[in-house]
Amino acid sequence: MLLLDKAPIGDGVTSACGAPLEIVRAMGAEASVRQVHHEITIHTPGSKTVWPLPEPFCTFDYRQFCESAFAQTGAEFRRASVLGRTGSVVHTTAGDVTARFLVDASGWRAALTGGKGGPSGEHRWMAFGVETEVAAEPGSGLQFHFVPEIQDGYGWVFPAGDKSRIGVLSYRGRTNLRSALHLFLNRFGLAPEASHGGFLASGLRAPVVDGVFVAGDAAGQCLPVTGEGIRTAILAGFRCGALLRDAREGRLSEQEARQRYAAFVGRSRRKYRALLGINAALLPASASIRGVAAMLIARTGLLRRLMHHYLGIFASSGMVPGEGVEPTRAFRPTRF
Repeated sequence: MLLLDKAPIGDGVTSACGAPLEIVRAMGAEASVRQVHHEITIHTPGSKTVWPLPEPFCTFDYRQFCESAFAQTGAEFRRASVLGRTGSVVHTTAGDVTARFLVDASGWRAALTGGKGGPSGEHRWMAFGVETEVAAEPGSGLQFHFVPEIQDGYGWVFPAGDKSRIGVLSYRGRTNLRSALHLFLNRFGLAPEASHGGFLASGLRAPVVDGVFVAGDAAGQCLPVTGEGIRTAILAGFRCGALLRDAREGRLSEQEARQRYAAFVGRSRRKYRALLGINAALLPASASIRGVAAMLIARTGLLRRLMHHYLGIFASSGMVPGEGVEPTRAFRPTRF
């Protein structure tokens, strides 16, 4: 098994690095956890609504997470940029690589599959976010802010120990967000430090394109509305890896592996479409309307169904957790 990447493992963070605690444990990366969170708080200029999480999430150190997870794979790492592909041959800056199975997990650029929509004809919704990590007063919970300076998206504050990750996101994919980030930080009396960001690709492309398996943002598996992408990428990756192992060891044909992976992703397609619908509805809504909606969802019991729907995406991945967890247990969301 070979992993190609243009940067060393753990470089190039573009994420706020939040995920269910169980997922991080399953990756063998619990030591990377910086803070555990039990609630979401939704802020608008005139309201504050707290949604309890049905299972704990956490914020973690990206480099430590990546290094810990990769150390358990037994894979070879080769630093190289992908230039293109001809059939089963991947052209890189370090020479050509030929493989029986190819997986495009290269992020929104989809280096092996070129961002094609694939047979489904569906295309990714491209949001854009930028974030800085600053020393801040200790906080708790994952905080989302719908404020005037970010009318087509939201701001977030994710506490991570003695620091907080603070950022802004545009659902429309606007990339000129520096001034919005400065204005948002001013609300807390803070100034930005080093920042990072990038596109978030949602919408579920075809999971197999020209025989290549596609996972994560390359397949549009980042979740609409929230921009969460680590959980879905990991769950899809576990399912993809298990099928490839079965095909390599002769328990499945290559075609069966591709069909089963496509079916696995397809089972969540309706849930993705529902989230995309919510995303579209949020765009024209004012911050006050978003605040009222958040309060109604919490008060009417809709939150339980919403969270079950949301956390149920890719939950039947059959992922194999790490040490200390029952090895045959698939990841499933905790219910209220």
